[in-house]
Amino acid sequence: MQKNYYVYEKPELNFIIYKLPIWFKESSYEGDEKKGTIFFNSYNEFDEIYGSNAKIEINISEKERLDFYHPKEVQESINLYNAINVVVTKKERTWLNSHEFTYWFGNRRKMIRKRYYQENHIHGLFYCELTGRQFDIHAVVVKDHYEGFKPFLLEAYNSINCH
Repeated sequence: MQKNYYVYEKPELNFIIYKLPIWFKESSYEGDEKKGTIFFNSYNEFDEIYGSNAKIEINISEKERLDFYHPKEVQESINLYNAINVVVTKKERTWLNSHEFTYWFGNRRKMIRKRYYQENHIHGLFYCELTGRQFDIHAVVVKDHYEGFKPFLLEAYNSINCH
């Protein structure tokens, strides 16, 4: 039996991902329980310019419940990534534990040092009423490897424990 996941725990943030794919390692972390960011990179390098073929960024920010309106936050995240030419192709809504969870898929063509790279994006957003924190999870995968990473990333998104 091959294991594809491991449990990632960050006690400083009171945050756990029960099924993080084994291809990801934490590259950096900054902040505290109220406002923090965790960065993950895959072990595999795509090339010397682009770097790792998949990246995950998790932003945690404290927000008052009365200031949070889920559809507005989702639209703001879409608008933010539209500003850097990410085209949103699909949006889905589900539940993560007892939290309304929306994730969207997108793609873009990015130029780095006169080379073009096709990227696919998966962005997830939810609010934890118990801790009063908003979670933004964003994954970027090189198009050539996207179909291999996609089911594992969605499984990781759905295994988050925020309190």
